[in-house]
Amino acid sequence: MTESKGGVAADRWGGSTAAILIVERQARRARAMQQSLSQHHYRCVVTRTTEEAFFQLATESFDLVIIGSEPVGRSGKKLLEVLQGRHRDLAKLVLGPRDSSTHAIQALAHGADDVASLDLSEAELVARVTALLRRNAEKTGLRKTIGELTMDIGARRVWLRTREIPLTSKEFELLLYLIQHVKEVVTPEMLARDVWREPNRVSPLQSVIYVHLSNLRRKLRHDQELDPIRTIRGVGYQLDDAIFLLPLG
Repeated sequence: MTESKGGVAADRWGGSTAAILIVERQARRARAMQQSLSQHHYRCVVTRTTEEAFFQLATESFDLVIIGSEPVGRSGKKLLEVLQGRHRDLAKLVLGPRDSSTHAIQALAHGADDVASLDLSEAELVARVTALLRRNAEKTGLRKTIGELTMDIGARRVWLRTREIPLTSKEFELLLYLIQHVKEVVTPEMLARDVWREPNRVSPLQSVIYVHLSNLRRKLRHDQELDPIRTIRGVGYQLDDAIFLLPLG
């Protein structure tokens, strides 16, 4: 990747909250991309193989994946297929040989959102990443609103009317999951599978889930008596969205 003194400042779709997975076999190129994006306040994780990428995708949440020179041929297609099937909301930037229309056509056919040259400049890399994150935010809807409760998923911030509610990473994921399943009863099995991503450890996680839900309840209630998260004994939990239509105490 060629150097450039120019740059594009990360906006609210990026910044320190946007997580990027870089899949690149060549350490020097991967390091250059990581340094360039980190300077613009993106959080980057680098992997050298598709196998490492699969592991990272299973254990962390990302907003965008950059696929470099490692995923060529079958491995690259496999990674894109997995992203399309299991991580459809992720933005996908594929880098390849300059002026290779065949590579670009194949990448786009397998789900890439954008294709660029491997030797693109820092300014172009940041510009493409920022544009992809912006388009993806508009497509997937990075803001969730229920009554007076607002979640900015890109910035990972939550407000109840004008009051910002500080949440830990896991509390944020819990609240987002409850909002995505509003009015539904969410079971511990669902939370273990989809929030903790440990479907085989439901019993050991019961107390952990309870503690996180209790902390989330306390923060959402503030000074109010009403509980925004109902416990359905013996079944699970349910977000009471009507609470967020009431005035603060």
